[in-house]
Amino acid sequence: MKASLLVLAVALTGCAVQPAGGLSVPLRAAAELSSFQLEGRLQVRDGERQAVAGLSWQHGPTGDEWLLTGPLGQGLARIDAQPGRARMTLADGRRLEAPTAAELAESALGVAAPLAELPLWATARVRSGAELREVDAVGRPRRVVDGGWTIEYIEYVGEAAEDLPRKIDVHRGDTRLRLIVDAWNP
Repeated sequence: MKASLLVLAVALTGCAVQPAGGLSVPLRAAAELSSFQLEGRLQVRDGERQAVAGLSWQHGPTGDEWLLTGPLGQGLARIDAQPGRARMTLADGRRLEAPTAAELAESALGVAAPLAELPLWATARVRSGAELREVDAVGRPRRVVDGGWTIEYIEYVGEAAEDLPRKIDVHRGDTRLRLIVDAWNP
């Protein structure tokens, strides 16, 4: 499950993508999705282990910055990632490095999470080869299967086709991840 955090923006020029399964989903312009900021909460469970953290995430075409906070808002860890290098600074000042942010996040949270795919999944983009299993009334993804992971879009921030997800559940086997977005700044 250790994969690079940086997922390059998908260059899409059409208005819709036809994922495996035959359903069509409207897409936002690629330029709108290559960078975003969000504030929210991340819950990760892997069998017996579980972690909950506040999340402030800045995603861009050249890297990501994650700030993980505890239940009372205290900083747990800051992860900065670029292609091939990730650096984590813990609350006590210790610094760790690894090839990927996923490896660092696993050591901070104690639970493995599919962070490499999260930029696509958080913005409800369906990549080529993924199976779009269900859409909502306005054509947004409801359920997608991607690389063995099932992504369920529980709630969007509004009713418009271009609105971003607010609550996402991701699961495969015993590993479950829930992302709850409190604020988007795309």
